[in-house]
Amino acid sequence: MKLFSAIFFSSILGWILIPFNVFGIAIAFGIIAGSLFYGNSQLLSIKEKLTMISKHLDLKEEKVEVSDEEIERELESFSKNRG
Repeated sequence: MKLFSAIFFSSILGWILIPFNVFGIAIAFGIIAGSLFYGNSQLLSIKEKLTMISKHLDLKEEKVEVSDEEIERELESFSKNRG
């Protein structure tokens, strides 16, 4: 539902910006590009956290059962250490 509403409101915004010609296109491009860059940075952040957890727990070398509590503790310690 969130995706549908985002598409709907973006379409309305696009129709509003059409009469502004180049200025409207620049704003629309900025919104789309900004959203893509923000999403990319969020994905990189998630990848970094998962890499830190997997290195810490040595999941790459051996099969280990990891509880949800251990993962939550590692995420909390990572976020505390980061800043």
